Amino acid sequence: MNEFNTYEFAVDQKIEGRWILARAGLIFLYVSYALGLLILGFAVKIIVPLLALIPITLWIIVFVTWRYVAVEYEYSITSGELTFSKIYGNRSRRRQLVIRLRDAVRIAPLDNGEYSKQATDWRPEREYSAISSLSAPDIYYILFEFEDKSRKEKRRAIFYFEATARALQICRFYNPSATVLIKTSR
Repeated sequence: MNEFNTYEFAVDQKIEGRWILARAGLIFLYVSYALGLLILGFAVKIIVPLLALIPITLWIIVFVTWRYVAVEYEYSITSGELTFSKIYGNRSRRRQLVIRLRDAVRIAPLDNGEYSKQATDWRPEREYSAISSLSAPDIYYILFEFEDKSRKEKRRAIFYFEATARALQICRFYNPSATVLIKTSR
Protein backbone atom coordinates (compact mmCIF):
# COMPACT_ATOMS: atom_id res chain seq x y z
CA MET A 1 0.00 0.00 0.00
CA ASN A 2 1.34 3.39 -0.92
CA GLU A 3 2.11 5.58 2.12
CA PHE A 4 0.86 8.72 0.40
CA ASN A 5 -2.61 7.61 -0.66
CA THR A 6 -5.51 9.74 0.45
CA TYR A 7 -8.93 8.31 1.17
CA GLU A 8 -12.01 10.46 1.82
CA PHE A 9 -15.54 9.55 2.80
CA ALA A 10 -18.42 11.95 3.37
CA VAL A 11 -21.96 11.37 4.54
CA ASP A 12 -24.90 13.75 5.08
CA GLN A 13 -26.61 13.85 8.46
CA LYS A 14 -30.04 12.24 8.13
CA ILE A 15 -32.94 14.40 9.21
CA GLU A 16 -34.27 12.50 12.21
CA GLY A 17 -34.56 12.94 15.95
CA ARG A 18 -33.09 16.18 17.24
CA TRP A 19 -32.36 17.36 13.69
CA ILE A 20 -36.09 17.44 12.92
CA LEU A 21 -36.66 19.49 16.07
CA ALA A 22 -33.83 21.87 15.18
CA ARG A 23 -35.20 22.46 11.68
CA ALA A 24 -38.74 22.91 12.96
CA GLY A 25 -37.48 25.36 15.59
CA LEU A 26 -35.65 27.44 13.00
CA ILE A 27 -38.69 27.53 10.72
CA PHE A 28 -40.80 28.65 13.67
CA LEU A 29 -38.29 31.43 14.41
CA TYR A 30 -38.30 32.58 10.77
CA VAL A 31 -42.10 32.78 10.68
CA SER A 32 -42.22 34.49 14.10
CA TYR A 33 -39.66 37.07 12.95
CA ALA A 34 -41.65 37.91 9.80
CA LEU A 35 -44.95 38.09 11.67
CA GLY A 36 -43.39 40.17 14.45
CA LEU A 37 -42.12 42.74 11.97
CA LEU A 38 -45.50 42.85 10.23
CA ILE A 39 -47.31 43.45 13.52
CA LEU A 40 -44.75 46.11 14.46
CA GLY A 41 -45.27 47.78 11.07
CA PHE A 42 -49.04 47.90 11.52
CA ALA A 43 -48.71 49.24 15.08
CA VAL A 44 -46.24 52.00 14.19
CA LYS A 45 -47.84 52.70 10.78
CA ILE A 46 -44.66 52.05 8.75
CA ILE A 47 -45.79 48.90 7.00
CA VAL A 48 -44.55 49.88 3.52
CA PRO A 49 -40.84 50.19 4.45
CA LEU A 50 -41.06 47.00 6.51
CA LEU A 51 -42.53 45.10 3.56
CA ALA A 52 -39.28 45.80 1.74
CA LEU A 53 -37.12 45.09 4.79
CA ILE A 54 -38.70 41.75 5.83
CA PRO A 55 -37.65 39.60 2.83
CA ILE A 56 -34.10 40.93 2.77
CA THR A 57 -33.44 40.50 6.49
CA LEU A 58 -35.21 37.13 6.54
CA TRP A 59 -33.02 35.89 3.68
CA ILE A 60 -29.90 37.01 5.57
CA ILE A 61 -31.05 35.23 8.74
CA VAL A 62 -31.85 32.01 6.84
CA PHE A 63 -28.52 32.18 4.98
CA VAL A 64 -26.58 32.49 8.23
CA THR A 65 -28.48 29.98 10.39
CA TRP A 66 -29.80 27.17 8.14
CA ARG A 67 -26.34 25.76 7.48
CA TYR A 68 -26.15 24.52 11.07
CA VAL A 69 -29.00 22.06 10.48
CA ALA A 70 -27.60 20.88 7.12
CA VAL A 71 -24.46 19.10 8.29
CA GLU A 72 -22.19 16.78 6.33
CA TYR A 73 -19.51 14.67 8.02
CA GLU A 74 -16.25 13.91 6.28
CA TYR A 75 -13.25 11.90 7.31
CA SER A 76 -10.09 11.54 5.30
CA ILE A 77 -7.04 9.40 5.84
CA THR A 78 -3.71 10.62 4.52
CA SER A 79 -0.46 8.83 5.34
CA GLY A 80 -1.95 7.22 8.43
CA GLU A 81 -3.50 10.41 9.79
CA LEU A 82 -7.28 10.56 10.11
CA THR A 83 -8.89 14.00 9.86
CA PHE A 84 -12.55 14.46 10.77
CA SER A 85 -14.42 17.58 9.67
CA LYS A 86 -17.97 18.88 9.79
CA ILE A 87 -19.19 20.75 6.73
CA TYR A 88 -22.03 23.15 7.44
CA GLY A 89 -24.43 23.87 4.59
CA ASN A 90 -21.85 22.86 1.95
CA ARG A 91 -20.09 26.16 2.66
CA SER A 92 -18.00 26.16 5.80
CA ARG A 93 -15.73 23.36 7.00
CA ARG A 94 -14.62 22.95 10.61
CA ARG A 95 -11.95 20.43 11.47
CA GLN A 96 -12.94 18.57 14.61
CA LEU A 97 -10.27 15.95 15.07
CA VAL A 98 -6.89 14.77 13.80
CA ILE A 99 -5.46 11.45 15.03
CA ARG A 100 -2.75 9.08 13.90
CA LEU A 101 -4.11 5.61 13.24
CA ARG A 102 -1.00 4.07 14.80
CA ASP A 103 -2.04 5.63 18.13
CA ALA A 104 -5.49 4.00 18.14
CA VAL A 105 -6.14 1.60 20.97
CA ARG A 106 -8.98 -0.24 19.19
CA ILE A 107 -10.75 0.04 15.83
CA ALA A 108 -13.82 -2.22 15.88
CA PRO A 109 -17.49 -2.52 14.90
CA LEU A 110 -20.01 -1.03 17.27
CA ASP A 111 -22.80 -3.55 16.66
CA ASN A 112 -20.77 -6.57 17.79
CA GLY A 113 -21.55 -7.32 21.46
CA GLU A 114 -17.99 -7.99 22.63
CA TYR A 115 -16.50 -4.93 20.96
CA SER A 116 -19.33 -2.57 21.86
CA LYS A 117 -18.76 -3.56 25.50
CA GLN A 118 -15.12 -2.51 25.10
CA ALA A 119 -16.30 0.88 23.85
CA THR A 120 -18.52 1.44 26.88
CA ASP A 121 -15.87 0.13 29.29
CA TRP A 122 -13.38 2.63 27.84
CA ARG A 123 -15.42 5.50 29.39
CA PRO A 124 -14.35 8.22 26.95
CA GLU A 125 -14.29 11.83 28.08
CA ARG A 126 -14.87 13.09 24.52
CA GLU A 127 -16.97 11.69 21.72
CA TYR A 128 -16.78 12.49 18.03
CA SER A 129 -19.43 11.21 15.64
CA ALA A 130 -19.29 10.99 11.85
CA ILE A 131 -22.35 8.82 11.42
CA SER A 132 -25.41 9.85 9.47
CA SER A 133 -27.86 7.93 11.64
CA LEU A 134 -27.84 5.50 14.53
CA SER A 135 -29.35 2.95 12.15
CA ALA A 136 -26.56 3.35 9.58
CA PRO A 137 -24.82 0.15 8.47
CA ASP A 138 -21.21 -0.58 9.38
CA ILE A 139 -20.72 1.78 12.31
CA TYR A 140 -17.20 1.42 13.69
CA TYR A 141 -15.39 3.22 16.46
CA ILE A 142 -11.82 4.22 17.19
CA LEU A 143 -10.66 4.37 20.79
CA PHE A 144 -7.71 6.69 21.33
CA GLU A 145 -6.02 8.92 23.84
CA PHE A 146 -5.30 12.59 23.26
CA GLU A 147 -3.02 15.03 25.00
CA ASP A 148 -4.94 17.60 27.07
CA LYS A 149 -3.00 20.84 26.80
CA SER A 150 -4.42 22.41 29.97
CA ARG A 151 -3.91 19.40 32.26
CA LYS A 152 -0.85 17.97 30.50
CA GLU A 153 -2.18 14.45 30.76
CA LYS A 154 -3.69 11.86 28.46
CA ARG A 155 -7.49 11.80 28.14
CA ARG A 156 -9.69 9.13 26.57
CA ALA A 157 -11.85 9.70 23.50
CA ILE A 158 -13.91 7.77 20.96
CA PHE A 159 -14.61 8.46 17.29
CA TYR A 160 -17.66 6.85 15.65
CA PHE A 161 -17.64 6.55 11.86
CA GLU A 162 -19.29 4.72 9.00
CA ALA A 163 -16.65 2.34 7.76
CA THR A 164 -16.10 1.26 4.19
CA ALA A 165 -14.01 -1.70 3.10
CA ARG A 166 -11.29 0.65 1.85
CA ALA A 167 -11.17 2.63 5.10
CA LEU A 168 -10.83 -0.59 7.08
CA GLN A 169 -8.02 -1.80 4.80
CA ILE A 170 -6.15 1.43 5.48
CA CYS A 171 -6.76 1.15 9.24
CA ARG A 172 -5.53 -2.43 9.12
CA PHE A 173 -2.40 -1.34 7.23
CA TYR A 174 -1.45 1.35 9.76
CA ASN A 175 -2.54 -0.45 12.94
CA PRO A 176 -3.08 -4.19 12.41
CA SER A 177 -3.05 -5.12 16.10
CA ALA A 178 -5.90 -2.75 17.02
CA THR A 179 -8.13 -3.25 13.95
CA VAL A 180 -10.96 -5.75 13.97
CA LEU A 181 -12.29 -6.57 10.51
CA ILE A 182 -15.82 -7.78 9.94
CA LYS A 183 -17.42 -7.92 6.51
CA THR A 184 -18.88 -4.49 5.61
CA SER A 185 -21.81 -3.81 3.32
CA ARG A 186 -20.02 -0.92 1.54
